[in-house]
Amino acid sequence: MRGVRQVFSSYPSSGITPQGLASILRQADQGNPYAQCELFEEMEEKDLHLISIMGTRKRAVSGLEIIVEAPDSPTIAEQKATDLVKDHMRSIAAFPEKLEGILDAIGKGYSVTEIIWGIHKQEAIITDLKWREPKWFRFDQESMSELRLLDAGYADGKPLTPFKYITHIHKAKAGIAVRGGILRPCAWMYLFKNYDFKDWVTFAEIYAQPLRVGKYPNSASENEKDILLNAVASMGTDAAAIIPDSMRIEFIEAGGKTGSTDLYERLARFCDEQMSKGVLGQTSSADAMSGGLGSGQADLHGEVRDDLLKADARQLGATLTRDICKPLVDLNMGPVDRYPKITVFIEDPEDLKELGDNAERLHRMGLPIGQDFLYKKFNIPKPQAGDAVLQMSAGSITGADSNTLDAAVAANAQETVGIPQQTILAAAARSMDKLAEQLEAEAAPITDAMIDRVRKLMDEVETLEELSERIPELLGDMDTSKLTELMAKAFVTADLVGQHEVINDGDE
Repeated sequence: MRGVRQVFSSYPSSGITPQGLASILRQADQGNPYAQCELFEEMEEKDLHLISIMGTRKRAVSGLEIIVEAPDSPTIAEQKATDLVKDHMRSIAAFPEKLEGILDAIGKGYSVTEIIWGIHKQEAIITDLKWREPKWFRFDQESMSELRLLDAGYADGKPLTPFKYITHIHKAKAGIAVRGGILRPCAWMYLFKNYDFKDWVTFAEIYAQPLRVGKYPNSASENEKDILLNAVASMGTDAAAIIPDSMRIEFIEAGGKTGSTDLYERLARFCDEQMSKGVLGQTSSADAMSGGLGSGQADLHGEVRDDLLKADARQLGATLTRDICKPLVDLNMGPVDRYPKITVFIEDPEDLKELGDNAERLHRMGLPIGQDFLYKKFNIPKPQAGDAVLQMSAGSITGADSNTLDAAVAANAQETVGIPQQTILAAAARSMDKLAEQLEAEAAPITDAMIDRVRKLMDEVETLEELSERIPELLGDMDTSKLTELMAKAFVTADLVGQHEVINDGDE
């Protein structure tokens, strides 16, 4: 005899029809997802594209960093609980692989992972996490929200033992869990692609080889006709036959069927693209050739749309907090007011080009930037003693008028390899008087124009109250861009001179 929880499959995808698929989905809607789980399992096994994109979706999350966070301003007990969870999480073997089992809920709508408990030094510990067949579970008939274990003694399933399972419910959309998996809408594309493949293979069998026509004379007997027919049939498999000299076999090439072949391929590609949209949120990288620079995990993040990745991480973190943090703390310490929180951390990719430009700009302005920081950000190893390193010659400013403020600031502010910063700052200080004169000269026409507009307004009004009311209008229409640009140049100059004075004071 066999129990109700079987590891064997009934293979519901064999010969499946639209009516059969609809029946399987309706059974799941009524709280019995057994056949639906078996179908989803077969879909991933049989469809190479589907198993690839589902693996990408799950590994994009399972490879992320898991962080255990204490509550804000934790008490001594709450901090102790946080440290306890951290220690136990680190001791779980092959945890990323276990996470992929939990993330099976992305496709099926829910997943159940059994917690194997043990005792070590008078502490309850998690020794293992075992993925369990989702078809071994069903939902209660009343609310369709409580998972139950299939059991011969319980018509509606046996309630799950507390602290024994990690039950992850993935919500791709609102509604009951059995309808929330990504593989449910993919099932229709899988069905259509199966029909397409069957017709495509039949087409290939018929038109991939030439049509064989045997011709016999009018005087041929029935026995001779049978000989010719057998010879024509043998040509399809053995490529060899014997026939009387009075008979002949002709081969007619199949032509004009290119359009039909393209139709099958386009339909199969369309189904793949629709599944990619559902699973990854886009199609641009599902079939793209890999190449270029970047880490494997970063590539996975790029293939899964950012909002989907964050939603998966957020839902997984909530499940781990509920089903791992609370049991560990309650069994070892007893209940606490606030429990630690498990977060699946997503590090947003950084624009290294923008970082490099900003670092260069800030360095020229005199902001100290640690070399170790840049080595780490750009993932460049530090040169060791004796290593050949790239050198940059000290450049000079060309094509600039030395009498202008721009050239003066650039000539004194730009730092190049081989020129000490203090030397450059000293040069800026020596030019202080000249720069101040140039600033005053450039500012004069700008400020004079602004003052002239105020004077003109004063001539137009009759009272101070009227002047007070109209000045805001004047300021709103006034172009201050040139003055703003000039002040920015002045601030740069003042900053350089100030740094020089601070350095001099320190030396003294």
